[in-house]
Amino acid sequence: MAKSKKELDKDLMFSKIMPALSSNPFFSDSSASDHAEAEASSDSLSALRDKIFARNTGFMETETIATINVMENLVLKYVDAVIQRFNVCGCDRCRRDICACALNNLPPRYAVVQPSKIERVEAEIPTKMIMDALIKAAIQIRSNPHH
Repeated sequence: MAKSKKELDKDLMFSKIMPALSSNPFFSDSSASDHAEAEASSDSLSALRDKIFARNTGFMETETIATINVMENLVLKYVDAVIQRFNVCGCDRCRRDICACALNNLPPRYAVVQPSKIERVEAEIPTKMIMDALIKAAIQIRSNPHH
């Protein structure tokens, strides 16, 4: 059956915006082979992502070079102290909300380092900047918790 003009326009627009994708994810009428190719592509992408952003448990035990967001490490390092100091709910949801809010207000700082060099890179970033973002996030989440 012929597609409507609106569907054709969506297909054309999607192919212009995302030419690298072989099939349009907005329509479910793709064949099984397209789905298998997409899964294989997704698996190779996730393997690449795991290799670039080494976030597995063995990363700290080996001398693997990895790309890390130093700000994320620092926020996770100080979030518990801010939660206790400002009497904020310490549930998992509030803790994650505080981290997300703080990270949204901090500039990302990616580094390619070995686990033994992470502390040196973290020392280059002022703790005051991290604590300011965490305090603002904690106050915001305390006044409007999502639970």
